[in-house]
Amino acid sequence: MRVDVAVVGAGLAGLMAALPLQAAGYSVLLLEKSRGLGGRLASYRLNGSRCDRGVRYLTEEGRLLSGFVRSLRQRGVLEPWIEQGHIYTAEGLRLDSPRTHYVAPEGMSQIAKELGQGLTVWYSRRVQTLAPESEGWHLGLEAVVEGSEVPLEVKAQAVILAIPAPQALPIVETLPGMTQEILTPLASVSYDPCLTLLAQYPQNGVPAEIPWCSLEFPGDRDLSWLGLDSSKGTSSAPRGDRPLVVINSSPELARSHIDDEDVTPVIEHLLNQGAAHVGDWLNTPETTHLHRWRYAFPRQTWSQDSLVLPTPFPLICCGDWCGSHQVETALRSGLAAASATNAQLQQHPLPTLSQLMNSPPK
Repeated sequence: MRVDVAVVGAGLAGLMAALPLQAAGYSVLLLEKSRGLGGRLASYRLNGSRCDRGVRYLTEEGRLLSGFVRSLRQRGVLEPWIEQGHIYTAEGLRLDSPRTHYVAPEGMSQIAKELGQGLTVWYSRRVQTLAPESEGWHLGLEAVVEGSEVPLEVKAQAVILAIPAPQALPIVETLPGMTQEILTPLASVSYDPCLTLLAQYPQNGVPAEIPWCSLEFPGDRDLSWLGLDSSKGTSSAPRGDRPLVVINSSPELARSHIDDEDVTPVIEHLLNQGAAHVGDWLNTPETTHLHRWRYAFPRQTWSQDSLVLPTPFPLICCGDWCGSHQVETALRSGLAAASATNAQLQQHPLPTLSQLMNSPPK
């Protein structure tokens, strides 16, 4: 298959890169190694209940993100969840600064599904090789799961790598002319990992009144966040019939256990530490599921919105590691990658994020 632009990675930055280019008339193909869109906009079904194991909520912080949230609310994807979260400090539980938390009652992956309508996506494909040819790039792919065996190659005029920098580095470092100086921006980026525990309880297994829905643990050596995920549902889109709590570990705990073969001890540890703060009931879930995020939050970032590499054909890197660790960065970086790609191709007029989001849903 031959396309104008291949976008590697269908997370938020990849979607933001693909959408304006396709709207401008380019043929675009998204290559995604998992089975769904969204990256950390990830939802999961645990015994039939929907829950979020990636991005917890969105807030109206940042120019692009504010407009993004408003547009998704108009489309019926996002709803207000809570007006104020809580923080657990040495003095105990206290209210955080007021800011509305927005969630997708049907799961945060619904955001990516909404954005991805009309885009061509190949799932369960991992890019193994990238090589310049006479008229563009040749991408060799690996089938991640059975059923995605063919096709395993793509030809593209331009490539956008919308993936974590540590994953992009092995793809580009063997290209002709790649010096240490050129690769430094990618090589210097680092991430904090996170372990996300989903814990489901029987209907009578939690207190009738829980004073928090979103609870932050700043500076805690084991926990970073604890949320009552089952409270995100609505009457028209319930999360499930049983309470479900999501626990995010601290980066330090995740680094120590990210590669554990037996996850039972760390699951028990997360439950014990959470129970010490919110009550013994947290220690008795009926079902658990642990997900490992190796590239959860950028720690050392690249200062620009995207990284344009000096290659014979357009090759641009983008992601949440371009600027900071916020969702606003992923939006801005994806749009910047689209602009940089367009500048090296046909220089078509590109729609803005506002124009993209305010067009009628497909």
